[in-house]
Amino acid sequence: MRSFQVRLLLLLVIFIILPYFLSVFIIYGNTKSSIENKELEKSREELREAGNDLEQHFEKMITLPYSVYNMPDILQVFDEGLPKENSSNFLSFEKSIETFSATRPELVQLRFYFHKEKESLIVYKSNLSAPKTQSNYVKHPPFKQLYQSEQDYVIEEPHKAKNYDNVPIIPKTEDSMVVTMHHKIKNILSEEFLGFLTMDIDITSYSPLVKQLEGDDGTSVFLLNEDYKVMYSSDPKQMGQTISKKELTALSESTELVLTESLQAPLNNWRVVKIISKDALFQDAKKAAYTNVVLGLGVVVLGVIMVFLISRIVTKPIRVLSDKVRSIEGGNMDVTLTTSRKDEIGHLENHMQEMLHRINNHIDREYKLEIEVKKSQLRALKSQVNPHFLFNALQSIGAVALDSGAKGVYGLIISLSKMMRYSLQADQLVTVDKELDYIHSYLVLQKERFGEEVDVQFSVDKEVENELIPSMLLQPLVENYFKHSYEKHSDESRLEIIGEKERRVIKLAVKSYGPTLQEAELNSLRQTIYNRSATQKGIGLKNIYDRLLLHFGHEAAFYIDSLEGKGFEVMMTIPINK
Repeated sequence: MRSFQVRLLLLLVIFIILPYFLSVFIIYGNTKSSIENKELEKSREELREAGNDLEQHFEKMITLPYSVYNMPDILQVFDEGLPKENSSNFLSFEKSIETFSATRPELVQLRFYFHKEKESLIVYKSNLSAPKTQSNYVKHPPFKQLYQSEQDYVIEEPHKAKNYDNVPIIPKTEDSMVVTMHHKIKNILSEEFLGFLTMDIDITSYSPLVKQLEGDDGTSVFLLNEDYKVMYSSDPKQMGQTISKKELTALSESTELVLTESLQAPLNNWRVVKIISKDALFQDAKKAAYTNVVLGLGVVVLGVIMVFLISRIVTKPIRVLSDKVRSIEGGNMDVTLTTSRKDEIGHLENHMQEMLHRINNHIDREYKLEIEVKKSQLRALKSQVNPHFLFNALQSIGAVALDSGAKGVYGLIISLSKMMRYSLQADQLVTVDKELDYIHSYLVLQKERFGEEVDVQFSVDKEVENELIPSMLLQPLVENYFKHSYEKHSDESRLEIIGEKERRVIKLAVKSYGPTLQEAELNSLRQTIYNRSATQKGIGLKNIYDRLLLHFGHEAAFYIDSLEGKGFEVMMTIPINK
């Protein structure tokens, strides 16, 4: 027996273990080379796509100031100077400025310099500051450089947003990282210099285009301008710093892979640099090799064990069957004898299992019958607290009310039953039509309480009714209307629910006309809703916002407004087919 085991061990080493470990080392070398080539090819393609996206994004931002030439009210101020405040020309100018500043949400701050009167004006989130005199504006960098050159614009490296003219409309807490673009405004016909337009653009407008190249494997990405200034880095401390060619060359000669993509107009001589750690790159290959080695050792151990157990394989089924029989003799009637074996031992076990099954049936018949009776009693007890049992009870009460001629009571019970059934679908996706049907049932109860003069209007497009939204999304808003508006000012309150479809989203709005909020209260409520750790007032609105984020992420939008002092409005944008 011992000689047989030794021969099996030698065969195991010669024909399994040695070839296995040789294949592991060969596969590791090939995998390492393949990973490097694929990663380089993939990274170059990603760099090209990111470069194209950056060129298109900055093209839009650079050409944005040219829209000023299509706004006569603004261009007239550059030509003639600022009109008197509150005059019709000033109001038209102010409206045009607000329109221009609202065209792109990434515009943190605008600064206009009107050379004719040497005045500057700050626009922050569509709010205009008072003009300030700037006598030496064109003598300071970078305006001096731009004024004297043939360039139409310059782009500064990233920095924190500044309050250029120290105006009160910009809060002290404003510290967004921005890229500043200075544009020179000229008379198109005469080429006369009219002034400057400075735009502070939130860096998050383009940082995702570069950030998508980063990874969790030690990869770092930089966006460098023509002077090798860092226009983007995952480390904010590196923003605006300089990375020289020597530093990039040194990295490429070390344990890093450095890939560079040069950009075209309007970002000539800009470049996207991706630095990949070789150690991180080959980490998966090393893990795979290590795993294979461990598996190989496991194979060796299992092979040795197999050698010692091979002689026992023949007698093992008989020993197992004998142990089961002894267990039955000891009173254990739950032994499983069924086997997948197709030989004589398997045939014997199957017949013994059938015999044991018949014995158990005779023994357990009366006992199981008694258990079933107990289970029936338990099910009857559970039905007393089953919501559906309660619904059926409400239906029975409604039928009695109907037979008694109390149709109004019947209608109220039916509405309540519908509401309770619908409430079981909490946080499920339902159609807009079902949500509106629930609100109609709720209004039936409220009209019974307050009377038919309750003014609720629905303006929901047919194509919206079959789209999916989280259940109980609109109900808290309707409930808030009765709690905060109608009960206090029923004579002047009105509720309007609006739903419309726009491209790949649906827009839902709930407008409550009546009492409103002051601007400070509205801002406080917004902070409460958008702050994930907030627990103060406005919890109902915050729950709606959090549920939208849970179901749809940041593709959904949630806004609140004061309806210009006439009431309160909640607006939601929900993506379709999510």
